Amino acid sequence: MKTKLYLALFCVAFFWGTTFLAIRVGVETIPPFILAGIRNLISGSIIFLYLFTQKKLERVNTRQFFRAFVLAILMIVLANGLTTYSEKYITSGLASLISTLTPFCVLILNLILGQEKLSYKTIGGILLGMCGIFLIYQSSLSDLLIPEYRYGIYALLLAILAWSIGTIIMKKGAENSLTMLMNVCVQMLIAGIVLTSLQFYLTPNISTVNWSMESIIAMIYLALFGSVVGYVAFSYLLTQLPSTKVVVLSYINLVVALFLGWLILDETITSRIIIATILIISGVIIVNYKKAK
Repeated sequence: MKTKLYLALFCVAFFWGTTFLAIRVGVETIPPFILAGIRNLISGSIIFLYLFTQKKLERVNTRQFFRAFVLAILMIVLANGLTTYSEKYITSGLASLISTLTPFCVLILNLILGQEKLSYKTIGGILLGMCGIFLIYQSSLSDLLIPEYRYGIYALLLAILAWSIGTIIMKKGAENSLTMLMNVCVQMLIAGIVLTSLQFYLTPNISTVNWSMESIIAMIYLALFGSVVGYVAFSYLLTQLPSTKVVVLSYINLVVALFLGWLILDETITSRIIIATILIISGVIIVNYKKAK
């Protein structure tokens, strides 16, 4: 059991860190929502075929479908779709850095719902994280005057909120719910259809002529490692660990994403970003650290 848990932790921590780079490469020539849509249609179909060959397909009733639909909209259409959209206008490193706000968002929502207790440690951790975010924007306030950059930031913040709400809902579970893989499969197929339809609504005349091989490979990578491996591992971890512990893996995603963005895309890592990263990670660790009994 521990081996399975550690493997899932690695998949979420590492592979989701690489998805920021893959998304950035993908949106260079592929429209963001169709990139996210096709990615989920591919991954959902792969899981469906696996369940079909293993004779593990389940009948989905109205309540189960509704729950899967809500999670698909929150965690894939909004969270994944808007993150993909945001990287059309901001760097993969900045996207991953802002995404480290997810643990704070989950914590605040749990505080509101009475599932977490406020403490000096929690307040201190949140303040450290806010200082890190302040450092990020202090030198780029002028960039917010650029509409596309501003839309990218707003989209990512909305994605974080949607992901956090979806995480809490998924963690709660439900009576007579589908098995994990079947639930994930339904979510991906629903989200894939919604995202693809949304892109065709926004830009009816989509041409694949300009899609580069790099972007196509990135899309396939996202489907296999970002969705099939990463999302399945994340869903499994939520059945084994508290939600605040699972989302804290986003700070490892940050390290992976910043390194790959610097190595492959020549994205700049300044001393300000390094300090901001240390502050945010420190805040997350402080909030989530508990002494062993």
